[in-house]
Amino acid sequence: MDGGKALVKIFERAAMDYIFSSPGTEWPPVWEALAEAKERGDAGIGFINCRHEALAVAMASGYTKITGRPQAVLLHATAGPLNAAMYLRAAYQERVPMVICCGETAAFGEESRLPDPGNQWIHDLTDIGGPAELLRRCVKWSERVTSPSILVQCVERAIQIAVEPPAGPVLLGVPLECMLDEVSLADENRADRVVRPYALEEAAIQDTVELLLRAERPVLVTEHAGRDASVVQSLVELCEALAIPVMESFRPAFLNFPRNHPLYLTYDPRRIVAADLLLVADAVTPWYPISKGPKADAKVVFLGDEYPYSRLPFWGYKVDLALIGPPAKTLGRIVSGIKASESFAGRRSVYEERLRQIRQEHDKQVAARHQDANEHRNDIPVDPRWLCQALNESIPSDAVIVEETTVHRTLIQTMIARTEPMSYLARVTGGLGVSLGYALGAKLAMKQRPVFVLVGDGGFHYNPVPSCLGLAQEYNLPITVVVFNNQRYLSMERGLLKYYPDGVSKKTGIHFGGPILPNPDYRLYAEIYGGYGIRVTDPKEITAAVARSLEHNVAGRLALIDVVLSDYLPSQ
Repeated sequence: MDGGKALVKIFERAAMDYIFSSPGTEWPPVWEALAEAKERGDAGIGFINCRHEALAVAMASGYTKITGRPQAVLLHATAGPLNAAMYLRAAYQERVPMVICCGETAAFGEESRLPDPGNQWIHDLTDIGGPAELLRRCVKWSERVTSPSILVQCVERAIQIAVEPPAGPVLLGVPLECMLDEVSLADENRADRVVRPYALEEAAIQDTVELLLRAERPVLVTEHAGRDASVVQSLVELCEALAIPVMESFRPAFLNFPRNHPLYLTYDPRRIVAADLLLVADAVTPWYPISKGPKADAKVVFLGDEYPYSRLPFWGYKVDLALIGPPAKTLGRIVSGIKASESFAGRRSVYEERLRQIRQEHDKQVAARHQDANEHRNDIPVDPRWLCQALNESIPSDAVIVEETTVHRTLIQTMIARTEPMSYLARVTGGLGVSLGYALGAKLAMKQRPVFVLVGDGGFHYNPVPSCLGLAQEYNLPITVVVFNNQRYLSMERGLLKYYPDGVSKKTGIHFGGPILPNPDYRLYAEIYGGYGIRVTDPKEITAAVARSLEHNVAGRLALIDVVLSDYLPSQ
């Protein structure tokens, strides 16, 4: 068969559900293979025809975060990987496996046996080293296929590398000639049997159990443990057994612990300093700066499947014991060890008193936030605290929230309490513009659940909005976008005034890089793509706007709620 058909079959054998693509002229062999399959009535793998490279990668990432299954992405040569670079870097940092194939040429029209790919390849579609060299630092692994005779093995290996812990995106340059040429693919899928060792010594587990049982002021800090949905319940079991308070540090990208649980507390660096035991569950930045962490005699135990974050140029945290393996299995063994310990039963009164104190602190924090929000419920422009309170009351409990704000992130995290695994997704890396793609991937994976995007007006501008909303309309993936519209890049203003508190900018109110003016009428985006749009200026309108959006979602239409906010700046 030709290489294009083989590529599709390899993806199907790897149990991939979709090919996400913003394609160029090099993919006709794949299109023909998909057309043949459709003509035969073979459901096979789905094809999502994205309208921007960024959307293709972000949507594949969102889908994989929900399902745990890596997907395929096809991009155009040169322009494709360059447009997708930030989104691939995000997937790399977030450890999301996917296989990205980028087009290139190997013969530049000199292979007389095959159709001429065209002079555009010499003119503007090739780079020294190909797409693999262009994006080597943005992906886990990158390479190029050099001959049709090794196409099959290269693609199969790329899939294996993508899922091998720590997982991540891999990029493979695939010449058009290799897809047009004849390749050999075995009738049956190659039966590789890979057994990965998971043999944490019992002594290490027992050491952790003893540390936890003896700790007087333990704290669990997490950021990304919830990437495995089964970990959430394991964390709950452990923390409930010993009344361990839980805090999510600076960039939680998942729902790691039910945020209405009495053991869940707002992040407080003072609790880090006071702790005698820190249990770090897959947190890249459990405290910051590193020098301001726990006292020298405190113990730090790390849980995760990657250590010490080789993707990063610096990671200098003190760790006394690192348990590296699938966190759910590690936690299960720790919980079993605790419950089997004689000292566990003898200290129940200690844990009950600790739970009482933490519950009291949790309830106090929640009450203070609600009181603060209610004091501003009638403010015009809308106060962000009241917006989050109103959204918490009106967004359904089964909804998925995809968050991409900057200054309002902590408000959303603490005030819109998600409780179920995979009910909250957020960006990790420094690049804005991923939330709409993540949301569409999540909606594709969970079509029956409402999906809400909470995005700042600055972040909204960085998303490929027309491409995303157009795809939502085309594939019947109705989402609701809530724009936190404070008419400015408030984080930039925060930085300006932090470094120059008595400067000219402070005195004159001239904040270069801050304003987004004139202020667009964002609701019109929804109308362009057959959806429902509303601009909210009165805080009393928020709940009704959410209800109408949900009605439109049920009818298959996307919605956009543009909420005009005050410039209230939450404390960091």
